[in-house]
Parts: sequence; C-alpha cells; structure tokens
Amino acid sequence: MTIQGPAGPKRRRWPARLAVVLVLAFVAWLAVCWAVLEHPRTEEPAVSDALLVLGPPDIQRMATAQELMERGIAPVLVIATPDAQPGDSPAMVQYYEDKDFCAPRTDYEVICFKPNPSTTQGEAIELRDLAAERGWDTVTAVTFKQHVPRARMILKRCYGGELRMAATDYGFTPLGALGQYVYQSAGFVKAWLTPGCEQQLPGNPKELE
Repeated sequence: MTIQGPAGPKRRRWPARLAVVLVLAFVAWLAVCWAVLEHPRTEEPAVSDALLVLGPPDIQRMATAQELMERGIAPVLVIATPDAQPGDSPAMVQYYEDKDFCAPRTDYEVICFKPNPSTTQGEAIELRDLAAERGWDTVTAVTFKQHVPRARMILKRCYGGELRMAATDYGFTPLGALGQYVYQSAGFVKAWLTPGCEQQLPGNPKELE
C-alpha cells in the first residue's frame, strides 16, 4: 500500500504564487512606464536648422510646431505625413488628406514627406537623408510626451547631429495612458529587435522606391 503525502495543498498554492508574481510584474511594469513615459527628458527650445514634426501631424502637434516656428526656432519646418489610421474620424481623415499645413509660406520653408516605412523609423530615415543633403547639424523634433523616449532612440540611430525633443501633452485618461504604455512597450520591443537605422522585421519590409 502506497501512502501519498499532502500534495493537494501544495498544488493549490501554485496558482496563488503565480498570481502574486504576475501582480508584482504588472506593478513593476506600470512603475517603469510611469517613470519613463510620463516624465521623458526634453530640451528647452533652441535655435535649430530644422523643426521636425513626427506623424501624424494632428491639430495639437501642429499647434505646438507653429508656436515654435513663430518664435523663430528654425528656418525649415519638416512634417511627416503618414496615411490616416482606420480609427480616425471622417473629419480627421479629411484634415490629413487636405494637408493645409503643407502649404508654402513666406516666413519659413515647409517640407512634407510620407515616411517609408510609415513608422517612426521611416521618419528617422528621411531625417537622415534630409540632414545629409542640407547639412543640418541641429534638429528639434516634436511629438507627444509618451512617444519621446522611443522616438529619441530611433531618430538618434539615423541622425548623428544634435537632437532636441519637444513634447505636447494629450492629457490621456488613465485608460488611454494604459493603452499608450502597452503600445510604447511593444514599440520598444520592436526597436530592440531592429537595432540598425534601416533594419526591418521580416513581416514589415520597406516599400520599394
């Protein structure tokens, strides 16, 4: 006759331990996201060779860029114009299609481009090419707060000059902020898997010119 030990209680403890580990991991991830994404390093606006607006060039992001341009931060405004996203409202889709912000101006030059690929990496590649062509040594980039750390990392992989980051704050709700934490975390994973300026994941090739 085989006598079995009290295995049942031990088995029942594993789900509880696993739950504790998962909760602690989730809390740690939230803490890191809060520290990195909600309090990114930005620089005071200073005169640059160009001001780059990372896409999409929504109304708030463009308002920040226009304010900086009116302060004379740069002689050139560069705007990334990716396609509208499936979740955008009809009014926003029309706004992106009209591209009124790309209209020529008399007080400064405006350059609009469609990134290839349609990601921050595509914007970084275009920045590299424009900077090499025009001899830009200092560039200020505008994006939203939670995107600043990842955007800085990706832009610096392609652009070797001085890079300054300016941020606009969308004031996300807690649920919206959590969505950004997930999205930006996934973006960091992708960026770490593609460490070069133009390196792409197999399923997301750069479009042919």
